[in-house]
Amino acid sequence: MPPLSAEDRALVAKCVAKVGCDEAHKCLLMPFAKFAHATGLDEAQARRAWGLLGDMAYPWKDRLAAVPELLAREQWITTGDAQLDRLLGGGIRLGSIVEVVGESATGKSQLCLQLAIAAQLPESVGGADGDVVYISTEGAFPAQRLASMIGPFVERVCGGRCAVGRLADVGEVLRRIQVAELEDMETMFHALGYKVPALLSSGRVRLVIVDSIAAHLRFNMDGDTFDNPRQFYKERSSQLMQMGAKFKRWADEYRCAFVCTNQVTDIIGDPGAGGAEVRPLAPAHLDRASESGSGLSQADSGGEFAAMSHSRKAPALGAVWANTINVRVMMYQRRGLAQSDVILAHHGSGTPEQHAVAPPRHLLRTRRWLENSLSPWAPRAQCEVVLDDSGFRHMPAEQPGDYDGPEAP
Repeated sequence: MPPLSAEDRALVAKCVAKVGCDEAHKCLLMPFAKFAHATGLDEAQARRAWGLLGDMAYPWKDRLAAVPELLAREQWITTGDAQLDRLLGGGIRLGSIVEVVGESATGKSQLCLQLAIAAQLPESVGGADGDVVYISTEGAFPAQRLASMIGPFVERVCGGRCAVGRLADVGEVLRRIQVAELEDMETMFHALGYKVPALLSSGRVRLVIVDSIAAHLRFNMDGDTFDNPRQFYKERSSQLMQMGAKFKRWADEYRCAFVCTNQVTDIIGDPGAGGAEVRPLAPAHLDRASESGSGLSQADSGGEFAAMSHSRKAPALGAVWANTINVRVMMYQRRGLAQSDVILAHHGSGTPEQHAVAPPRHLLRTRRWLENSLSPWAPRAQCEVVLDDSGFRHMPAEQPGDYDGPEAP
């Protein structure tokens, strides 16, 4: 908004004084007729003052920009894998709120650690060259796993380009990640309300990770849930809306991204009554051929997926939080068969002799999938991934289902 002239400033000051408002937007809460009467101005002057107050309270004109200018502003944080970046439309977009959803042990925290390193990479290789704030609400921060991931991840993404300098020093990478371990809901809201904005004000933070957003919000830890559950969920919805509004404002103002992991909850009763997204937490059958470069891994329709768990589950925190996020990433896994799962088959027709049938190798290992479930800048798609010392990367297309590479414990 351009600076006001001396005449306009005097007019606005006069109106604010006569109406008795201390802020511009509060003057706009009253009807225009009441505003004009309170200020004692004629209609033309009152409308001009009304317009000036509106421009001060909601400077929408300052945010107008042509499409090429908006595209030039865009900045992304790579996941460290080109295929996963394509799956997500470019990676993790600065200015957005990304939710990572999955059952326990699907790798949500592993992906967050990977992104915490990627955010520090130079912009030339897809990073944001910034600091990271990591809020852990589910126990101790996995510092040892993070330290062991830094070297392999940087080598995989950068090769020899970052072999020297700051990224070659594990201690320096760790120092650029500010960690807070929060044990209850009150502490979490205090940190998000005061500590996080103080860190963001430095202008160096490019990624804020909350792992997980649902840990202290799923249930009332004060023991009053069964006495007054309606009041608890009403207050929680209000807190989520306020927190989500802060995240959006900070992400836009400080040009950073928020990545929040979320848990899942079982749906009991009529799934359509609450409006929650109910779906099997397993990869969908992809009967169509995967499009080139789409990030889709072709899922076979054989008996392999018959063993997948098709429980009715939905992301926790309901529609209030779902309407806050920009992107939702779903993570699935299928654990490998144990020895007790080996099928016994008859040796021959009509004979009682049996022998163990050796299943395919890809059924003996844990398989993982990552899905772009909701995004305004990329279509819905999924990709099979593997987890090793350097973090997540896509399953090589030339080895579908037969990959025997290492997996992190």
